[in-house]
Amino acid sequence: MIVHNWKLGVLLIGALAGWKAEAAQLRDIGVIGLMSHDIFSWDNKKNENTENGRLDLSTIFDYGTGKSWEAGGNPKNCENAPVCTITMSLVGHYQEKLKTETADEARRSTVVLFQTWVKESYVRLSGLDLPTEARDEPANNVEQAALRAMHDILPGKVQLFNRPLLKDLDLTNVLFAKLQLNEDELNQEIAPFDGDYDLEYKAIKIPFSNVVVNLKEVDRKFIETYSTYKQADMLAELRSAGLGEIKVQDVFFMHHISDLVAKAFCSKDNAWMPSDLPCL
Repeated sequence: MIVHNWKLGVLLIGALAGWKAEAAQLRDIGVIGLMSHDIFSWDNKKNENTENGRLDLSTIFDYGTGKSWEAGGNPKNCENAPVCTITMSLVGHYQEKLKTETADEARRSTVVLFQTWVKESYVRLSGLDLPTEARDEPANNVEQAALRAMHDILPGKVQLFNRPLLKDLDLTNVLFAKLQLNEDELNQEIAPFDGDYDLEYKAIKIPFSNVVVNLKEVDRKFIETYSTYKQADMLAELRSAGLGEIKVQDVFFMHHISDLVAKAFCSKDNAWMPSDLPCL
C-alpha cells in the first residue's frame, strides 16, 4: 500500500483523540516478516509448526543442515524484498563479526542485533509495550492466526529511490524478490491498516506454473481452522485502528501478539539468545 491520501485524515483524527501513532515503515515489514519465520514454519502436510518459537535466528542458521546461512537460510526469507533485505543485512553482520569472533560469538551478536530491530518494529506496528518478562511456553496456532491477520498491513507496492530505471516495486513480483532495498526505501512510511489485503496479495503468481494464490483466502482458512475468530471481524477491527477510531493495542485479538512476543524472547535452554529478560 503506497501511502493513501486518507492517511493525513487518520493522523488528524489521532491527534484530536490525543493519540500519537508512530507510522509504520517498510523496514518493519521486513523485520516482523523475518520474526514470523523465526517463530513459525508451517508444515502443511503434518499441520504443525516445525520452528522453535524463539527469536534465535534458527530460520537462518539452523535451516536444513545449517549450511545455507550465506543465502539466508530458509528460502522463505528471500521471497520478498523487505524480508530478504533484513535477512541479508543480518547475514552481512554475521560475516563481519566472523573476522574477529568465533562462529558462536558472531551468531549471538547477530541475534542481539535482530532482537533490537524486532523490539523497535514491534512497538511501531502494535502500539504495545515490550514484555518485562518472557514466558517459557511454546507458540500456539491461535497466536499464529493473530499474526496472520496482521497481513492486512502488507504493502502491495512501494516506492523505490535513487534507481534510474525503477520507480516502484510490486512486492509479490518474484523477479525482484531478492532486491536489496536501500535506507531511503526501508525508511518510507507505509499506509496503516485498512481492513483488506492489497490486490497484489490476492493474486500471487507462482513461478513456472499456472497457480495463483490468494493470501487473504489462505489466511482465512488458517484463522478459522485454528482459532475461534472470523477473519472478517479481525480485519474490520484493524480498519478501525487504521482510521484512528481505536488504538492498535486495543484491537480485540492483540493480546495474542503480546503473548507470542513474550514467548519468543524466552532464552531458557537457548545458547544463542541474551538472558537479560527473566523467563518464567
